[in-house]
Amino acid sequence: MASIYREALLDVPVAVAWDFVDRYSRSEVHAFSICISERQVDDYRVVQTRDGDEIWERNVTVDPVRRRAVYTIPQYPGGAQHHQAEMHVDEAPDGQARLEWTTDILPHELVDGLDEAYDEAMADLVAAINAHAVASKSAES
Repeated sequence: MASIYREALLDVPVAVAWDFVDRYSRSEVHAFSICISERQVDDYRVVQTRDGDEIWERNVTVDPVRRRAVYTIPQYPGGAQHHQAEMHVDEAPDGQARLEWTTDILPHELVDGLDEAYDEAMADLVAAINAHAVASKSAES
């Protein structure tokens, strides 16, 4: 099995970062520029992409104690036999929030050529979480 791993330090407290990931799992916030909409259907986060594809992401675990959200895409584009991803928010030694995003895919050849797409997606995700901090502060005012 091949894994794609991305990690970033965030400019927000851990609680704000987790709030975003938790809301993401329920389709309440928007993270990725490739997506035009998302909605919740039972345990699934249903994403509509710019090119018209619909991707069904099934929540496996949303654990607020460990600040981790795990999801799978049963019908992953490209014919994957297995797809599972985890977003985990943790506190870095300096007190900053750290986001780790790990995706496992089978067959492993499917990850070839995905680096650029995941780099862009991670940049989108980090920007959305940082913007969420600003939105959270505005809502409190």
